[in-house]
Amino acid sequence: MWFRNLVAFYFEEVPEYTQEILEAKLAEREFAPCGSQEPFSLGWTSPMGRLSDQFSHWGSGAILLAAKREERLLPASVVKEAVMDKVALIEAEHERRVTRKERVDMRDEMTFELMPKAFTRSSLMNGMILPEQKLLIIDSTSWKKAEEWVSLLRETLGSLAVRPVEMTESVSGVFTGWLGGTAAVPSFIEIGDECELRSTEETAAVVRCRHQDLGSEEIATHIKAGKVVVKLSMHWGESMSFVLSDTLEVKRLQFSDTLIEQASDDGASDAAAEFDASFTLMSLELARFLPALWDLFGGIDETV
Repeated sequence: MWFRNLVAFYFEEVPEYTQEILEAKLAEREFAPCGSQEPFSLGWTSPMGRLSDQFSHWGSGAILLAAKREERLLPASVVKEAVMDKVALIEAEHERRVTRKERVDMRDEMTFELMPKAFTRSSLMNGMILPEQKLLIIDSTSWKKAEEWVSLLRETLGSLAVRPVEMTESVSGVFTGWLGGTAAVPSFIEIGDECELRSTEETAAVVRCRHQDLGSEEIATHIKAGKVVVKLSMHWGESMSFVLSDTLEVKRLQFSDTLIEQASDDGASDAAAEFDASFTLMSLELARFLPALWDLFGGIDETV
């Protein structure tokens, strides 16, 4: 259950619910499989899976929620082929050309006919509320998916005053200063071996580097030529490593083996106890990590 990606939102007003009330609201939007004509279905499920029937998991001041999404897989190529077969049949039987409008209508008919037969695929997305830090964190690889999760929570609660986290200073400006040598890298950060540089000119040229010494002359040359750093890998002390983008997406987050082993030891009695120990350690670590990370960029801009 360790988060691998982080997309963060800032609470303008943290909702105050008891666990009992929150459970009741989440239950009203419990996940249900797609209906025969539904392209997708989205709802809440237990973050602990079969270990619990609770829709939320609470611990150390944090709240964990899990949204389940199921979608029907109906490739456009399958619909197109079905339409072409029907067009060919009509043109052969009636010796006439099928009009464009007829083809559009056929596509709708074929989609309706094939949808119930389509395979389904499901996925889970976890989110964590940190009330004290006024943060909502989604384990997602994209803002679009994270915003779908947030929209579900907003519909469930009736209102949700959150917005994407924004910094008071330019993230890419700080990154570029570190690699360009015009700003000191904090002592608790170790720069990794991966970055992405982008030109500020109209060409928007992009340079991606992996497994490379980011303090090399080659990187400095790109920066001198006017490129800015928009992604950077780094190690945060000995507790975690990750890649951070200038849009504040944390990707490929890896917690230290020491932390994971501690959770395993703390929850050695059973699977539920290990889950709780993992969640507790992760939430405490992220509650310390994220505010400290954002302080590097002037902190959250609360005036937006």
